Amino acid sequence: MIWTDTLGALVAAFFIISVFTMLWKDNPVFRLGQQAVIGAATAHYIVLNFTSVYKNAIIPMMGGNLLLIIPLFLGLLMYTRLKNEIAWVARYPTAVLVGVGTGVMIAGTLRGQIIDQMKNTVLDLYNSFSAGSAMNVLNATLILIGTITAITFFTFTRKHTGLLGWSAKAGRIFLMISLGANWSGELVWYATQTIGRLSYIINYVIKIVILGG
Repeated sequence: MIWTDTLGALVAAFFIISVFTMLWKDNPVFRLGQQAVIGAATAHYIVLNFTSVYKNAIIPMMGGNLLLIIPLFLGLLMYTRLKNEIAWVARYPTAVLVGVGTGVMIAGTLRGQIIDQMKNTVLDLYNSFSAGSAMNVLNATLILIGTITAITFFTFTRKHTGLLGWSAKAGRIFLMISLGANWSGELVWYATQTIGRLSYIINYVIKIVILGG
């Protein structure tokens, strides 16, 4: 093993352990690792963004697409925040970014999480009845009930009383089940990352790099 691989493995192990020291308490080693990771991530994204601007704006502009100078100019205006006297200029590209982002987000949310969700829910129920599978019909029915009741839970134009109240309560239960499932998935992901880092230290850094096995 060449010395650069050894050095890289030891540095990686140091930063992994420095993050785990937070389990004990906040300490200088953890803050060093935290700041190093943040600095490395910031540098990475700066290079990535400049590369993206060069490929998606500079090169097409050199090819004759001069309209791209507008978003490029708005992006450059964001850097006026670095100087207090002209920091107010950054409000204009920020307003454009927020406006466009809000429009795209609302359209995407309505399309992906409401319209397509309802359409696919009904189609799944229809396909389940067509296939004649009792388990698929049960699953599709539960999904349909959960979708409808979850939507009624977010109905704020009427008081949640009577049938709407019962539906909202059922929707809250389905939402809690969904959030619990999502949260368990997050916990499994974090546990997987932790096990992967510990496995890297034990099986690679200790066994191969340090012990030479």
